[in-house]
Amino acid sequence: MQKFLNMKKLIVALALLPLAAMAQNSNQGVPFNGEIVDINGEPVKRARIYVTDANRYALTDRKGRFGLTDVKPTDTLHIKYSGELYTVPVNGLKSIRLRLADQTQYTAVGDDYLVSMGFDYVKTRERTTAGSFITGEELVRTGRDDLLDALQGLVPSLRISKGGFGEGAKANIRNSSSINGSTEALYVVDGVIVESLFGISTYTVDHVEILKDANIYGVFGGNGAIVVYTKRGSNK
Repeated sequence: MQKFLNMKKLIVALALLPLAAMAQNSNQGVPFNGEIVDINGEPVKRARIYVTDANRYALTDRKGRFGLTDVKPTDTLHIKYSGELYTVPVNGLKSIRLRLADQTQYTAVGDDYLVSMGFDYVKTRERTTAGSFITGEELVRTGRDDLLDALQGLVPSLRISKGGFGEGAKANIRNSSSINGSTEALYVVDGVIVESLFGISTYTVDHVEILKDANIYGVFGGNGAIVVYTKRGSNK
């Protein structure tokens, strides 16, 4: 009798294994693909999309495509673009093609093709580094032509120290020193590391990312990074 009961427990345990695996898989990241266009059907580039954590976001590429790793049917997508914030309920969709008109008017439909493409459709997904995203429009609205001056008014943790004659100002994000003893942030413009942001006008900037954790640049990013994308570079 005891042997029979033990066998019965084993059968029940084996039967529950697939259910446990399904439950575990449901908590793992699954691909959620999307495309965003404006009212004229043009791709929306460099829009920031997140679900709950604004510091964990995806950016649309030059074709307006974005990817997230885990979106639930009841989630709401938050889309920040040109200084505006759009909120779009997922409503059970497993992918989304989104056409923006304004903050309250948009069309959103699902697409089986986007679902079937999985992670191969958009390989760059959420960024998890703590930081800030500032659009060129936000910079221009500060009324300041110098990029670092404009940023100081928009990023509370950013401290700017003026340089000497003919020198650019220096930016400090984390108030800590890197291996070379400097507290100055790393500067990257259109993918190229530069010595300073001296002479860059806010009117030439598409957007800026302030990265408190810039380990993607190795030891050079120990003090964080100010990553600038100019309008010229973004168009390329």
